[in-house]
Order: sequence, then C-alpha cells, then structure tokens
Amino acid sequence: MKLRQVPDDFRVEELSNFAVSQSVGEYMLFVLEKRGLESFQTLAHIARKWGVPLKDIGVAGLKDRHAVTRQYLTIPSRYAVEGFSEANLSLTFQGYVSDKISSGDLSGNRFEIVVRDLTKGELPGVYQKAETVASLGVPNFFDSQRFGSVARGQFIVKAILTGDCERAVKIFLTHYTKTEDRRLKEEKRRILGGWGNLSGLRINNKVFASVISRYLKTGDWLSAYRRIPSNLREMFVSAYQSYLWNECVKEVLRQTVDERNLYSIEYNAGSLLFYRKLSTEEKAGIPETFKTISHTIRPTAFEQKIIEAVLAREGLTPADFDIRKKTGSFFKTHERSVIIAPTDFTISESLKDELNGGGGKTRFKVSVSFTLPKGSYATVVTKRLFNH
Repeated sequence: MKLRQVPDDFRVEELSNFAVSQSVGEYMLFVLEKRGLESFQTLAHIARKWGVPLKDIGVAGLKDRHAVTRQYLTIPSRYAVEGFSEANLSLTFQGYVSDKISSGDLSGNRFEIVVRDLTKGELPGVYQKAETVASLGVPNFFDSQRFGSVARGQFIVKAILTGDCERAVKIFLTHYTKTEDRRLKEEKRRILGGWGNLSGLRINNKVFASVISRYLKTGDWLSAYRRIPSNLREMFVSAYQSYLWNECVKEVLRQTVDERNLYSIEYNAGSLLFYRKLSTEEKAGIPETFKTISHTIRPTAFEQKIIEAVLAREGLTPADFDIRKKTGSFFKTHERSVIIAPTDFTISESLKDELNGGGGKTRFKVSVSFTLPKGSYATVVTKRLFNH
C-alpha cells in the first residue's frame, strides 16, 4: 500500500469551538490552508511577509508537510495583517478572539485519506477490519511523525539522562535521516569525520557552529548541549517521552490481550503492537489512560509495574528524568488515552488506482475518513486497517 503518494491523498482539518467575534479584539483569527508545505517554513514565511515576530503567531499544532491541511492561527491585532492567497497557500481572516491559540486548543481533527496501490487480495481484509475499527478502536500510539529528531534509533535526550552529554551533542551534530537536506547531511558527515579535531572545521550551519564554539571555549559538553535551541531540546524530550509511552502501552496490551490476537507493525522508532479483536474481558482490563513518565510521576500500582519493566530495559529510573536544572528542558507527566475510537468513520468502495499498476497488474485505491481527538495520529488508524 502507498500513503501520501500525492498531497491531495491526505487531508486534515482542525475542529475547534473558538468564540469568534466580528468586533475588534486582541487577536485576529485566521484559517491557514496549505498544500505540500512544511509548517515551520510556512509560519516563518507569514512572519516575514507581515513583519510579525514568529513567537507572536499562535497555532494549536503542526501539520504534515505531505498533505493538504486546514488549520487555525492567531496574530495580535496590533499588526496590520491581511488575508492572502499564493500558490499552495492561503490565509483567510475569520474574526477576533480574546486569547492566543496555543498547543491543544482544539476539539479534534477531521481526516480524509486515500490509500493506494492495494491488491485485490488485500481488500477483503481491509473491509473486515473497517467493520470493527470504530467499536474496538486502536491503540493511541504516537506515530512516526513524532520522531523526526530520531536518527538510527538514537534518542538525543536519552544520552542526557544517562549522563553522556558528549554523545547527546554528537548525535545532534552527526546523525541524519534520509529526508534531511543534502547540504545538511554533508556538513554532518564532515563534523563526524573531524570529531577528534573540531577546532579545525569550518562550520556553515549557525546552530552547529554555536554548539561547537561553546564546547571549544568551555570544554563542557553540557554547556554545548544547552546551545541547541530550546525548541529543539523540547522536541528531543517529547520524542523520548512519547517513545516510552508507546513502550508502556505495548506492555499493557501484552498483559491484557491474548497474544494470539496481537501483531506488530514497524514505525520510525521501532514497532507498534495492535490487536485483531478484543473480548469484553480484555477490553475491560485495558486502563482508560496511562501516564507519561517524569520524575514527579505518581503511578497507579498497575502503571508502576509496567513502567519499571520498560525503564529496566532502558537502564533508567524515574529519578533520572529530573533534568530541568541541568538542561532547561523538563519532562512533565500527563495522562493520555490508551485506546481511541475514530468517529464518523467511513470507507469508500475500491476504485482502480490511476497512479499505480501497469504491466497487466491492476491496483486499487480506497478512501477513508474519520475524526480523532486532538493529539491522536491518523496514521495509527491506517496502520490498523492496512497493516502498514
């Protein structure tokens, strides 16, 4: 199967209940529609176009690049910003709101997804799973999009937790993913090749240069790590905390669901665990929520057992997660639903896929649409339906 073969194959729209007024207020509310554009670059473009500091633009979340997305953003009314339309990008004024949008200010997201390159033999299984996806739900895993900072399976902040600050900086400066810019990859390769003599390197990337300069000046890897922009350091924390939550939920499923009904699907940070079916007893045995790990966590007895098993594999204890004084970043405990059920779920009849096939082989496409709570990943639903 193929997902996101073209941007129009993946559409997402934010759902909200903002109290919008047409009377002038403190913040202007806009709808941002983009096609095949990266979120940070799009927001930076808007900031430059209207002379607005990037920090003053409020958004509830970042949206996929390889998609057509519709989301809300706020800009303080003191800036003279107007709606506009460009290639693959438009900004439309909606009215005024009293507060800046921040992360989580949504009721959910609506998805419309075209899945391609399906064989005729795959279709019966897809439709069979579709019959139960709304009633049985899916594990609420963090999916691959959450782990953009993870290269070669290495979590930068884990090195900080184990006290190996040099390794944390080295991963940041030298590891790269397939999708990174070619020039960035080349610079990371040069840094890796010159790791024993960093003072002899000429660094073009300003962030990399600042990190290396700090180390050469202080000889302190932790000080160098703190030169990494705070938003990136927060991303490192979120990625590892999300990975650990996924691992905890996998343990929950192993302990509550018949292993004969469990199967694994790979993702960027390892593998995820899904169930084919759930008995009433199994469903009742799965907790509604599970906490993310931090040094202040107060787990239930059930959570404690799971967390101890996961952290033992990682070689960590909850106390290791107290890194705020050391790094300026921190882990925070919150509860996340273990199982989510897509609402308003529909699946289309299969159609011939015009982008795939050939050579006497016919491929099919299927469209699915559904709504998920904020913070949940549509690709977890497609993994459940299409085994990929």
